[in-house]
Amino acid sequence: MTDRRTQVLADATRQRRERAIAAIAADAGVSTDFIYKHPAIRPKVEDLRRSRAGTVPSTARPADADAAESTLIRRLTQQLAQARKQHQEQIAELRTALETAHGELLVLRRQLADQQ
Repeated sequence: MTDRRTQVLADATRQRRERAIAAIAADAGVSTDFIYKHPAIRPKVEDLRRSRAGTVPSTARPADADAAESTLIRRLTQQLAQARKQHQEQIAELRTALETAHGELLVLRRQLADQQ
C-alpha cells in the first residue's frame, strides 16, 4: 500500500512539474523542448528544481521565497521571449538572403541560356 501512495505522489509531482514547464513555455511562446535544450536556460531550470527539492511544504514557505521564484520565472520568460524574437529576426534575414540567392541564380541561368 505504501508503494501505491509513493507512486501516486510521484505521478502528481511529475504532472505538476510538467504543467509548470508548459506554463512557462506558453507564456514565453516557445516549446517545452526549447526550454530543456536551450543551453542558458536549462541549468537555471535545473537549479530551480534542485532548490525546490530541499524546501519545506509551500504552506510553511516564507513569502519572499515565492517572490524570488516569481521573479526568476518572470526573468526566464523575458529571456525566452527575447531569444525567440532574435531567432525570428535571424530567420527573416536568412529568408531574405535565400530569396536574393535564388534571384541571382535565375539571372545566371538566363545568361547561360542566352549564351547557348
